Amino acid sequence: MKEQFKEFMESSLGLELWSKGDVIYRSKKSGVEGLLDFIGQHGREHEGLIIFDKIVGQGVALLAAYLKAEEVYGITGSKLAAENLEKFKIKFYFEKTVDNILNKDKTDLCPLEKLSFDRSPEEFYRRLADK
Repeated sequence: MKEQFKEFMESSLGLELWSKGDVIYRSKKSGVEGLLDFIGQHGREHEGLIIFDKIVGQGVALLAAYLKAEEVYGITGSKLAAENLEKFKIKFYFEKTVDNILNKDKTDLCPLEKLSFDRSPEEFYRRLADK
């Protein structure tokens, strides 16, 4: 999968999902937006799900757990995401690990990081789906 991830990194895609060795979903949206679209269109039961994402924060990690993903690859991943992926026994690989995912102007934590604190994967998904 590392070769496929390298191709993804060079693409304009924000998100790519694989199952059973085949691409099953591609989106220019990254992170939770793309994953929410995927869940809305395809549900949550996919054998051997592998997620490629540009930025993997705790929110993406919780949605990966909600989807019962096997692996997550990210260009940038947060320490909180890594902790959650380990907690849910999801293999992961980050090109670069950062302390936190920040908001667009880099003045505070990303709002989705804040929303994901102390939530189970199901609680986090419900909060996002209700918005």
